[in-house]
Amino acid sequence: MEKNSISEPQTPLTQWQNSLPFKFSLIQLIIASILIFSTTWIMLRIQNQQITEQQAVLNQNHGQIVIAKLQEMTSQVENLVNAIANIAKLYRYDHDQLSRTIPTLLTVENQKDIISGGGIWPEPSAFNQQKFRDSLFWSRNIHDELIKIDTYNDDAYPSYHTEEWYRPTRYFPAGKTFWSKSYIDPTTKEPMITASGAMWMEHQFIGAATADIGLEKLNMLLRNAMAEISGYVIVLDHNNQVLVYPHSKNHDVAQDQAPNTLLTFDDLTKQHSSFDPLALALNTADRTFVTQAIAERVFTQDQMDNLTRLTADNEREMLIAIVNNNARNHFTTPKQLASVSLATDPILNTPALASIFLMPNTYWKILIVTPVAPLQDTAKHLVEQVGIYLVCIQLVGLILLFLLQHRLIITPIMKMVEALKRNDPTAIELKAKQRHDEIGLLAKTLLSRTQQLEVAMASLDASNLALEQQLETLQLFQQELNHHKEQLRSLLKFSQNLIYIKDLSGKYILVNDKYCEVLGIERRRIIGASDFELFQSQLAQTYQKNDRRVTHNQDAIHFEELIPTPHGHQTYQMTKFDIRDDEDNSIAVGAIGFNMDLKKRQEQEQEKLFQNQASYLQKQQSKIQIVNDDNNALRQQLALLNKELDMQYQLSLSKAQSQKLMQNFLAEVMTQMMQEQDRLLAQICQTQADSNNEYLIAITDRVTVQAKRLRHIAQLFNAHQSDIRPLHLAQFMRQLLDLLQMQLTRANVTVHLRCDENLIVDGSSWQYLQLFYRLLSNTLNHAFKTHQQTREINIHFRRESNKLQVTLDDNGVGMTEQQLSQLQQEMAQGLCLGTLTCLNLWIRNDLKGQLTVQSKLNKGTQIHCRWPL
Repeated sequence: MEKNSISEPQTPLTQWQNSLPFKFSLIQLIIASILIFSTTWIMLRIQNQQITEQQAVLNQNHGQIVIAKLQEMTSQVENLVNAIANIAKLYRYDHDQLSRTIPTLLTVENQKDIISGGGIWPEPSAFNQQKFRDSLFWSRNIHDELIKIDTYNDDAYPSYHTEEWYRPTRYFPAGKTFWSKSYIDPTTKEPMITASGAMWMEHQFIGAATADIGLEKLNMLLRNAMAEISGYVIVLDHNNQVLVYPHSKNHDVAQDQAPNTLLTFDDLTKQHSSFDPLALALNTADRTFVTQAIAERVFTQDQMDNLTRLTADNEREMLIAIVNNNARNHFTTPKQLASVSLATDPILNTPALASIFLMPNTYWKILIVTPVAPLQDTAKHLVEQVGIYLVCIQLVGLILLFLLQHRLIITPIMKMVEALKRNDPTAIELKAKQRHDEIGLLAKTLLSRTQQLEVAMASLDASNLALEQQLETLQLFQQELNHHKEQLRSLLKFSQNLIYIKDLSGKYILVNDKYCEVLGIERRRIIGASDFELFQSQLAQTYQKNDRRVTHNQDAIHFEELIPTPHGHQTYQMTKFDIRDDEDNSIAVGAIGFNMDLKKRQEQEQEKLFQNQASYLQKQQSKIQIVNDDNNALRQQLALLNKELDMQYQLSLSKAQSQKLMQNFLAEVMTQMMQEQDRLLAQICQTQADSNNEYLIAITDRVTVQAKRLRHIAQLFNAHQSDIRPLHLAQFMRQLLDLLQMQLTRANVTVHLRCDENLIVDGSSWQYLQLFYRLLSNTLNHAFKTHQQTREINIHFRRESNKLQVTLDDNGVGMTEQQLSQLQQEMAQGLCLGTLTCLNLWIRNDLKGQLTVQSKLNKGTQIHCRWPL
């Protein structure tokens, strides 16, 4: 039995694939693979990201260098243009002096290397009233000599007033420069770009001053700037025409390019499709710029249409945007528009990064292109070398870690981690007491550091907050300081007054451009010199005496001083003041001067202009007075005519209303007569059948009444026989009341007539019929309420002083004060809006009489009429 037990094979506890060593080995292998590949991927990603950021920073630095070179050049050109403009305004009517001065400015040593030509271009009759074109222009020939060119003044040559570099200057203030698009000069056949400055005098545009820059000279300037920089630069004008491009045998102007046109970036894109991302970025930047400028436009649409009427369609929006943006003056520092990666640059033949910058004032686009491939190769080589060693080190480390981590480190640390997760410092403290090695020390240190960390974090948060506040304050102070510096620089540069500062020893330490210009002395000769070194002894003594008065009085003093100029002595109103430091110690003397001669001339010119305007205004006022008198006379005639027409219209309305009422009256009377006639006819027929004598008598009475009514109608409507005849008024009214008896009966109204039986008037019965019928009809229709029991109308006729007085009153509802006031107002205005207003108009115009109305609410209305007989 013992032998059998020894030979029996021992079965394993677990399969090998389920054993912990295999699992740890597999996990370790997977972790190692993950670590190796992730490390390699992270290194490549970080390296590529660093390379891209370094390349972007490199491009930005290159762009700043190039733009700084260009701004230095353009600032010199703009100063030259402003100097030419100031000289042109100063010697506006001195042609010979301008001919001597302008070439001298164009040959200044530090500018002649980039200036190809320049001059002044006056408005018609601005410098010489006899000349429409009066330009003074010089250009350099092939020997680099300045030659005066008069071609632009010939009538056969197109007027320079319509040129693209001239027209926009009307919308630029003095001191601002407009940079035109690039073009080929028709006279010199040289590609160039023009800087134009407006000349303004007394708020009137009198012309432009220009300076031309040859594109070849600009190209040489940038080649020198990029000599020590890898890559190349492309400069585009505001219309994306190429100003500077790295020409070579393989990269030159297209063969099919027109001889008198310049290369555009679209042409480069057609030659090299790899430039497509750059073209898209440029178009997007241009569209954004145009949209922002037009949204904040300063000039009206009519002004911009007049400016761009001779401009090509594809250039109008950009020109309008530049003019409006310059007026807002938002854009004063260079801006980086975009950065674009090129898979293969056509010039460098390697992957490259292109950055686009927008330059202020000129609105040029600067494209900086630098290669990326060398840096990428270096990064890949570095990653390969590091990766091999890293794999070996990680494999060895992982093996050792596999053997030692569980027993020595992982298990104790995991226990402490679990305690930390449970927020159980007691377990960590227990581990620190049990272990006397580094794990125990780590536990003790962890407890101590945790407490210190809590305190330190609170302190750090407070310190960070204080530092952020201090940093923000310093940044605000720095911005304010830069702002004040820029204001001071602009003041010294553009002020038309004399400004200078001297130290206590009398030497100049600061002067502005105007002071140098007036003295005709360069700044470098003035700075550090005293008055005795610059002026005559007598003038220098006067200046020093005035300076001592300022420092002695410690206050600003105003007095006149003679200033020597190349054109003689001029009188200036000087204000000198003492400059002190923070400790109230005198450190310098400042002065500001105003040209009194110029002010006197301006006052004389303004006085003369005012007298001319006053005389012209007096003449215009006389003419206006005559025209106003004529207009007033015409207005009076028109008012009379309108009044007469309105009266005729109201009369026609009154007559139309009267005619309509009479038609209604006749229709109603005739209807009643026809109905009565029908009844009589029926009764006669019945009488013939019955032969009743009483009935015959009744019929006879009705026939009698009918005949009476017909007789009344005949008497009332006798107007067709004679217009004017004696009228027995009492009889006439009784006949009228008999005709209206059915209406009165239907309305339950009793009429009381008071009239002298001997009252006879001359007039038309038709006219009196219209008048009295309308009065009675108006009262019947409007005077009584439905529920009113007693309804009476009193009519009184009388003759007084050869006038007929008619009074009609009723006991009806009457009128309110507001209704009565409105009726009286309409009658006073002669309107025909109702029966009473139309009757009033009729009586006033046809009978030369008057109608008045009196009424009280719920007491009745009285209508009184009177007219001469």
